[in-house]
Amino acid sequence: MSRTLRDLLDRSFAECASQTAVRVLRPVEGSREWRYEAMSYAELKERRDELAVGLWGRGLVKGKRVGILTDGGSEPLLVFLAADCIGVSAVPLCIKSPDEVLAHSIDHSGVEMLVVDRRGYERFGQLHARLQHAPQLVLTEGEAADALSWDDLVQSGGELPEVAIDPADESKILYTSGSSGLPKGVIQTHANIVANVEEVWDALSQREPFRMFKSVPDYHSMGILNIYYPLAKGWILDLARSPDRVLSDIRLSEPEGFLTVPLILDKVYGNVRKKIEAGGLMGGLLKRAVAAKERLVRGRAGIGDRLFLGTLGGFIIAKIRSELANRVGPNLEILIVGSAKADPEALDFFHEVLDIKTYEGYGTTECAPLIAANHLGGRKSGTVGRPLQEVKIVADDGSELGYGDPGSGEYRSSGERAGELWTSGPNVMRGYLNDTEQTDKVLVAEGDKIWYRTGDLFDIDAEGFLTFRGRVGRQFKLRNGEFVNPEMLERIFARVPLVEHVLVYGDQQRDYPLPLVTVDVEEARKSGVEGLPIDDEAALRVHPSLAERVREGLLAEAQAAGLPSYQRPQRVALLPEPLSEDAGTLTKGLKKVVPKAIVEHYRELVDETYG
Repeated sequence: MSRTLRDLLDRSFAECASQTAVRVLRPVEGSREWRYEAMSYAELKERRDELAVGLWGRGLVKGKRVGILTDGGSEPLLVFLAADCIGVSAVPLCIKSPDEVLAHSIDHSGVEMLVVDRRGYERFGQLHARLQHAPQLVLTEGEAADALSWDDLVQSGGELPEVAIDPADESKILYTSGSSGLPKGVIQTHANIVANVEEVWDALSQREPFRMFKSVPDYHSMGILNIYYPLAKGWILDLARSPDRVLSDIRLSEPEGFLTVPLILDKVYGNVRKKIEAGGLMGGLLKRAVAAKERLVRGRAGIGDRLFLGTLGGFIIAKIRSELANRVGPNLEILIVGSAKADPEALDFFHEVLDIKTYEGYGTTECAPLIAANHLGGRKSGTVGRPLQEVKIVADDGSELGYGDPGSGEYRSSGERAGELWTSGPNVMRGYLNDTEQTDKVLVAEGDKIWYRTGDLFDIDAEGFLTFRGRVGRQFKLRNGEFVNPEMLERIFARVPLVEHVLVYGDQQRDYPLPLVTVDVEEARKSGVEGLPIDDEAALRVHPSLAERVREGLLAEAQAAGLPSYQRPQRVALLPEPLSEDAGTLTKGLKKVVPKAIVEHYRELVDETYG
């Protein structure tokens, strides 16, 4: 198959020229409505080539980098494809990132051009003073004195240059959380992304064509795969106007498949479960319908189940499916679930009861991103599927607990023991940009193989199915699939004068991160908060009015730093005593915070605060 991303899509351009490639939402003239407009593969290629010529003419030659800071639109996709043609690397950035993070990413990557929409242009203006080197701006809409217009860029004219592209050439720099709080730049090559596309080539659907909805942002590695995979297959890709409009735009798309985080499944299944738990006649009928359909799919249905599903039970399930169709359209056949651990019951409900194939997978940005997935070739509830490349489960002492290789079909179970998942294959990143120290921590050379240490705990069974058991490091994902770097938040929240120490906690069962705070008693006493027991330190440390004042301070710092809403504190837990070396909550000598000890010590308070 193809070896570079340009090769990968040129095949589709040649074989599917007249077919629809991408659909983009446009406003209907004289109306408040929006409607999808189609762009054929031939038209997409023409626009790609025009942009590639424009980029090349502006000095973006092989080895250079172009940044993307937009709130959606079709322009990022075109930048990706055009950059692939001329050996330029694309650096997509999250418009909601704090100024400090965006400025670091722009400077660190050394982008010479930054493509912005109107919101991106405004964000750039807010952080411009932080930059050591300001890139050339390209504005996708409207005009600005200090920016080149998109139209001028793509209408520059000329022939598409012939550039030799190697599979090992850099294609993307994707920024992911760093241990210092600032993000690391993952170097993805053409070969990395092509390998991931080829690994799942026939894994989702055999039907042609197939319409997928792009539900993942461009700055996520899964969002990158969400572009290249359907276009390489010759499928139809529907774009959302922006990440914040996914839920409204998907109704207009009515796709046959899309990527999603577990939270959406949890909400639908949670509503069904709530009705069942409410009891009564309707709750009882719903419970019976769901159970009967599950038994039917699993080959354990009796005559009573079949009769019930043929009458009232079938009507009940059809009504649930109809309610879902009101949100995503009536054509949904496949859901690919990732970014956070999913509830197996919710997955099985969609897969077995609603007849929507639901496949959970697992990956990391460093692996392009897919490492394992359930798919047409095998699905096991509660697991993230079989590995797509060679993996091994490694114990703390470095010994191998389990192994899997889809190429040879060899799988060795780790039994009941879990260990860190290591993976090796063509999808593994080249390294972190300009950061050999962090690269050496996660990439391990063994003979002629390079292994990536995921930092996640897994076990593997005799059939090769991998089950997630937790994270080795501190970073965590929330229930909505958003990734949180607690150290970055702690650095921001520590700016509040009332805060002596702050630890940010969260996990995949939570909707928001929780700051655990020890207050600066002296600052508290002069804070002016009414009703504080000034002379009773123990009572002062946990006083509700002080907790609210601390929360207000954290929110103010979050606002100043431009943190997205899911990283802003909804509640705060005030710890009843200071951290100390004696209690083990501070390290000896350097007095660093010990996260695990604090969380274990205050587990009851954490659960109580979350409610």
